Amino acid sequence: MIEPIFVIFLLLFPLAAILGYLGAGSALTRKFVPYLLLVLLLSGLGFSAIAFVKGNALNLHYASHLPFATGFAVDRLTAFFLMVICAIAFPATLFSISYTEPHSRGYCRWYWCLLPLFIFSMVLVIVSSTVFVFMAGWELMTLLSGGLIAIEGASEDRRRGLFIYLAMMHFGAAAVFGAFLLFVPGAPSLTFEAIRATGHGLPPQVRTAIFLLAFAGFGAKAGIIPLHLWLPKAHPIAPSPVSALMSGVMLKTAVYGFVRFSFDFLAAPAPWWGYLALAAGAVSGVLGVLYALGEHDLKRLLAYHSVENIGIIYLGLGTSLVFLSHNAPIWATLALVAALLHTLNHALFKGLLFLGAGAIHHSTHTLDMEELGGLSRRMPMVSATFLVGCCAIAGLPLFNGFVSEWLTFRGFVAGAVFDGGSNELILPLMAGVLGLIGGLAAACFVKAYGISFLGRPHTPRAEQAYDAPRAMKLAVSLLAAACIVTGIFPGIVLRPLLALVGTIISGASAPPEITMISRGMPVISACVLGVIFLTFAVLRWKQIRRMVPTWACGLPELTPRMQYAAASFSKPIRQVFRSVYKPDRKVEVLPVDRPYFPEAISYHSVRTTSFERSLYRPAVDLLISAARGLRRLHTGNIQAYLLYIFFMLFSLLLYLRFSQ
Repeated sequence: MIEPIFVIFLLLFPLAAILGYLGAGSALTRKFVPYLLLVLLLSGLGFSAIAFVKGNALNLHYASHLPFATGFAVDRLTAFFLMVICAIAFPATLFSISYTEPHSRGYCRWYWCLLPLFIFSMVLVIVSSTVFVFMAGWELMTLLSGGLIAIEGASEDRRRGLFIYLAMMHFGAAAVFGAFLLFVPGAPSLTFEAIRATGHGLPPQVRTAIFLLAFAGFGAKAGIIPLHLWLPKAHPIAPSPVSALMSGVMLKTAVYGFVRFSFDFLAAPAPWWGYLALAAGAVSGVLGVLYALGEHDLKRLLAYHSVENIGIIYLGLGTSLVFLSHNAPIWATLALVAALLHTLNHALFKGLLFLGAGAIHHSTHTLDMEELGGLSRRMPMVSATFLVGCCAIAGLPLFNGFVSEWLTFRGFVAGAVFDGGSNELILPLMAGVLGLIGGLAAACFVKAYGISFLGRPHTPRAEQAYDAPRAMKLAVSLLAAACIVTGIFPGIVLRPLLALVGTIISGASAPPEITMISRGMPVISACVLGVIFLTFAVLRWKQIRRMVPTWACGLPELTPRMQYAAASFSKPIRQVFRSVYKPDRKVEVLPVDRPYFPEAISYHSVRTTSFERSLYRPAVDLLISAARGLRRLHTGNIQAYLLYIFFMLFSLLLYLRFSQ
C-alpha cells in the first residue's frame, strides 16, 4: 500500500508546479498551491520520520516499463535526508506565502511554479536508486535553483553570480557522472544495488579515481574551499526562502552523495581519504568563518557560514573515514553520527537565520548591517528567533549546534587511542581547529545580532521598520523551536541515527558519549533553566531595579553615530588575520593639493578571497588568453575549415595505424 502512496507523493510536486503557473491570475489558486505544497511536505515529513525511526524500507524499480533505468528506494539514510528536506521546505514554503504577496503576478507565477519543482528535484536526488534518476535530479536541482535566482532581477552582478554558480555546478555534475561511469565496466547495470556489489572488488587505482571524482563533484556542490566560489555569490542574490533551501537543504544533497559513495559504494576506505576530508573540512571551517567576519551584508555573512559548517561536517566525515581505515568501528560510529547530526542541525539553524534575514529585508528593504540597528523593539518575534539561531550556530549549550559539535570534538579526542600513529597528533589537533572555529563564529554572530537588532537605528530605514507578517513569524518560530528541542532532547535524533549508522558501518555499536549526552542534556538544561527562573523570581520579588542614563562620554546626549559599526566591531579580529583578507584599500583626499587640511576623505576597501585572487583569476585569464589565440583559426574561409578536417582525419588514421 505504501508504494502507490509514495509515487503519488512524487507526482504531486509537478502537479503543484503546473497549478502554480496556470493559476497565477486566480486569487483562489494562488492560495491553494502553497497550502497544497504545505500538506505535501507535511506528509513527506511524517513518512520520512517513520522510516527513519523504524527503518522501514521501500524499493521501486520501473526498468521494464520505461526506456531508462528508473527506480526509487528509501532506506534509513535516504529517510534521514528526506526528513531534512521536508523539515526545512515546510517553513520555507510557509514563509513564501507572505514573501511573494508584494510581488507582481508574473513573479508569483514563476515562483510558485519553480519552487515545487526545486523541492522535487532535491527529493529525486535523495530517493533515487539508479544513476539516471540521480543525475536527472542533480541537474534539475541546479537549473531550477538558477531559475529562482533569475526571477529576482537581471542586473550585471546578478548575471555574473548566476553564471559562476551554473559553471561550478556543471563542473561538479561532470565529476559526479564520471565517478558513476567508472563503475560501468564491472557493474551489470546502473542501479545502486549493482554499483554497491561492484565497489568492493574494484582495483585500488579505480577506487581512488572514483573517490577523487566524487570528492570534487560533491565538494563543489557542498561549497568546500577552494570550490566555494559560487556560494557567497549565489545565496545572497536568491529569494530568501530559496536561500534557506539552498543553504539548509541543497548543500546536504552533496553530503548525502559523499556519504553514499565513501561509506556505502566503496567501503573499506584508504587512510588518506579521511585525511583529505579532514584537511578540506579544517580549511573550509576556519576560512569560512574568517570570510564571514569581514562581511557586512547579512546574507553574504550567512553564506560564508555555510562554508564553515560544511567544513565541520567534513571534519566529522573525515574522522569517521580515518577510524574505519584503522578498524575502529566504535569511534567511526561516533564521528559519523556527529557529522549526520550536524547536517540536520545546520539545516535547522541556517534555515532559521536565512528566513530571519528575509524578514528583516521585507521590513527594512536592506540587509546591510551598517543600515540596521534597534530592530529588537520593532520586530520582537524575529529578534528572539534570530537570537536562537545565533546561539545555535555558535555552538552554545542548550541549543542543537552544541550537541553535534561536542560529539565531533569527542571524536577528535578519541584519536589519541592510536599509539604511535599520525592520528595521535592529527585528530587532537583538529580539536583545536574546531575550538577556533567556534570562537570565531561566536564573535561573528555577536556582531551580526548586536549591530542589527540592538542599540539605536543607524538609518531611517531601520527606524521605520515594521513587524514581519504572521506567516513569516510562524515559519521562524517553528525552526527556532526545533533548534531548542533537539538541543535539550538530542536523544530523539541520536537513537535512530545510531541505528542508521549501524546499517553503514559493520560492527558499529553505541559509544558511551552518545548515551551520556542523550541522558545528560535534559538534566543539565533543567538545572540551567531552573537557576535562571529562580534568579528572575528573586529579583522580581525583591524588586531590585535601578534606572540610570547611559554614559555619553561627557557629551550631552547619545547619537546613533556613537555606536559600534559592523566594520569597527570586527576590525581587531580582521587585523589579527590580515594575511587572510589582504584587502585592496583606496584612500582619496580632496582636494589633492591640501593633504593636511582636506575638505573630504573617503576610504574604500574591497575584500576578495585569497583563492579567488590567486587561483580563479589566473585560471580565467589563461582561458581567455587561449580563447583569443584560438580565435585566429576562425577565418570564415570554408577552405581553411576543410583543411582542418583533413589534418584531423589524417592524424586519426596515423594514430590507428601505429597503435595496433
